Amino acid sequence: MAARPRIRRRANWPENLHEPRPGYYVWRDPRSGKSTALGRMPLEQAIFEVVETNAKLKELEPSKRLADRISMHSETMADLLERMPVGKKANTVKARKYLDKAIREAVGQIRCDALTTKHVAEMLTAIEARGAMRMALQVRSRVRAVCRKGMALGWMDKNPADPTERPEVKVQRQRLSLEAFNAIFAKAPEVALWLQNAMLLALVSGQDRSTIGRWERSFSTGSESVLTRVKTGVRIAIPNELRMDAIGLSLADVIARCRSTGVVSKYLIHHIRGNPAAPKGSAIKLKTISQKFTDARRLAGIPDERAPTFHEIRSLSKRLYLEQGNVDTKALLGHLSDSNAELYADLRDLEPIKVKVN
Repeated sequence: MAARPRIRRRANWPENLHEPRPGYYVWRDPRSGKSTALGRMPLEQAIFEVVETNAKLKELEPSKRLADRISMHSETMADLLERMPVGKKANTVKARKYLDKAIREAVGQIRCDALTTKHVAEMLTAIEARGAMRMALQVRSRVRAVCRKGMALGWMDKNPADPTERPEVKVQRQRLSLEAFNAIFAKAPEVALWLQNAMLLALVSGQDRSTIGRWERSFSTGSESVLTRVKTGVRIAIPNELRMDAIGLSLADVIARCRSTGVVSKYLIHHIRGNPAAPKGSAIKLKTISQKFTDARRLAGIPDERAPTFHEIRSLSKRLYLEQGNVDTKALLGHLSDSNAELYADLRDLEPIKVKVN
């Protein structure tokens, strides 16, 4: 559409001078679009003041030489995302690609050196508005890492994501009590013959679902069990004499129970009754472990609202051992908490972390 022609009597007026009412003049700031009243005055005086203000505005505008302009970074956030590693494990790759897609859609077209804290904050606010608080937290963490990469490449001078507020994520899932564990344990055989073994192994060893589901018989030899946590790659050596007083069983007792199913298997937790999709002795799918635990939990009369999952056995294990008082739970759960512990305790696969039992 063509621009509206100016009124003839205003043809020679300076830019940004306006007359909303006869004899009443205002100056409109071209940077913000806001108007500043000059008031009622002779036209000549209004023209003089606006010309003076326009000239002052020109002085304030930063000017760049041609050589400076052509040497400016033109890389966008989308270009920077292409430089980001996505990891090696399938789940990590899938999660990071999903986050990168969200970042690319929100700020991908913005030049790296032009990205501001406001851009990042608006992106996070939009995600939070959908109720996806955990995703907002993950996106913030990812975009901070992306900006650190940009600084390392010299594409950015600062990290605009650092000042943003960390989204608050409230965990809705309730903790698993020993009473609830026992109730679910009692119903487990009605769901799957191997479920009680999986629950006991998780409780006494303190390990997560993926480590329990892929625990091979060969991992437990002699006086200890040497495991590698699937999620973190941390190696842990647990003495088989480790005993949980709350249930009166040691790790050796639980391992012996897992081996006494009468089925030859590579894994401690395995199918006892085979079917075409899962023959006897084969490993249990991780999703199946979670689903069967849920089925047993429902049979035990524990409602779905904020219901604990199989993973909560790990927390219960830590709490019971803390009450017991003679187990190094930090080592048992494979946690390298603070930065100094990570730096000096990580032996880079040279030796597994030793779990001490007093």
